[in-house]
Amino acid sequence: MTNANIDLQALSLFAQLDPAALSALKPLLETVHFAPGQTILIEGEAGDCCYIILQGRVKFLTKTANKEELVLGEAGKGEYFGELSMLTGAPRAARVIALEATQALSLKFDVFKNFLLAHPHAAIDVLKTLAIRLQKSDSLLQESDTKNVNQIDDARMTLGDRISDALANTIGSWAFIASLSVILIIWVGWNTIAAIHNMMNAAHPWPAWDAYPFVFLNLALSFLAAYSAPIIMMSQNRAASKDRLAAEIDHDTNVKSEVQISQLMKRLDDLEKSINYKNIESDTPCGLPRTSGKGI
Repeated sequence: MTNANIDLQALSLFAQLDPAALSALKPLLETVHFAPGQTILIEGEAGDCCYIILQGRVKFLTKTANKEELVLGEAGKGEYFGELSMLTGAPRAARVIALEATQALSLKFDVFKNFLLAHPHAAIDVLKTLAIRLQKSDSLLQESDTKNVNQIDDARMTLGDRISDALANTIGSWAFIASLSVILIIWVGWNTIAAIHNMMNAAHPWPAWDAYPFVFLNLALSFLAAYSAPIIMMSQNRAASKDRLAAEIDHDTNVKSEVQISQLMKRLDDLEKSINYKNIESDTPCGLPRTSGKGI
């Protein structure tokens, strides 16, 4: 695939440009190829170009404070990466590796800068596209940072889950215990009194539906226990699933915080090194390095 055959309008980074600007930009792009597993960008290096993927997929990685690799995400056809480091001059924030044979367009900063100076209206369109992407990224970060376990669990609950929770909450309440106690007292008390009365007044019996030894009551309690046990187990299983979900969210939050802290510490180390270097230069005439003292 040559640059002449590439439809730049289909790429999100250049979707806002007019045909004249696209025609001027097309010769400035360089087609590059990467083999599976090849490193495209290195974390911490200076950014002087960006890439737009035509074919294949890449993944973004960084290192935690424990020097463990963390996969930040993937990108495929039509997506681009490295543009923020290229525009700001900041070091690359992540390492990029090709997951499969990848073809991309390379755009160097100096070339892109001259193009934008020659086409000021194109600069506005590109900035608009980048602003939209940053806005989407911020929205995703806000959503990922405000995950509520209860909301996620409620959205996943089925009708059976809601019924089992409601029954389990009812069975495990003082209201249920009090109600069941009242029913048992009335049941046993009335049937006992009625049985005694009927023994003494056989001509005028009182209704007694479950005389001693209360076989019907034992059967009803057996049914109640038989159904209560699985209902409570269903509710406990769902509670365990909710706990696992909470643990996963906590783990993701901890990993993200660890990565951010690691990057912050790295930036602080770079800043400290820069300050020490400037102090060495200011303490030494003509910028000559000192042979002893702090900072060596």
